[in-house]
Amino acid sequence: MGKDILTLCGAALAALACLCVIISFSTPHWLESYKEANSRFTNLGLWEACFNRFAYDRDSLGKTYDGCSWLFSYEFRPIFDWLNPRWFLAVQIMMTLAMVLTFVTSILCLLGILNFCPPHRASVAQLTNSLLMFASALFITLSIIVFGVKSDVDRQWLSRPDQNFLSWSFGLGVVGGFLSIFSGMCLLVDYLRLKQKQRKARAPPPYSGYKMSTVPPQY
Repeated sequence: MGKDILTLCGAALAALACLCVIISFSTPHWLESYKEANSRFTNLGLWEACFNRFAYDRDSLGKTYDGCSWLFSYEFRPIFDWLNPRWFLAVQIMMTLAMVLTFVTSILCLLGILNFCPPHRASVAQLTNSLLMFASALFITLSIIVFGVKSDVDRQWLSRPDQNFLSWSFGLGVVGGFLSIFSGMCLLVDYLRLKQKQRKARAPPPYSGYKMSTVPPQY
């Protein structure tokens, strides 16, 4: 596959997208509460939520939640269905797929740069990488839209959404989505370049079937 500028740009953008998605995926700052609001809810990520002596009004146990815990932990089991609605589970699944796709694509791009890919398969490899990055961008875009909208309009979820704001982990997810799109575009253009290069290599040289021969003079 070589070290063409498009290959390097696509690989670098894929690696940056992967880094942004991993950080966004693992940090608990997708949604935060304004400090001035003194809310019982503090902050939340895809896998962790933090509360400040929060009591769920529909919890028959009357339990108070304080501090940060994993969303699937035993601590949050009484309020799991409320804390993890179906749309939020969908976001978790799509972001997991996006992280896997960006990671796999980064590895494949690196292997291509190191010439582990046979030259006759280079164009197919770049097309595959491009499609993987576009699929990752699609999953990230859907996750960002669903979370951004539902966290603001779902009144059955966290109360007083006007006191909350989308934080930096969410922003890194947005950045990862844009980087995935740009990476996919670079890899797609590189695929077209390699395809054109292969066509030229297979094409016969011009006028190969014609040879000029000298004709002896006629007297």
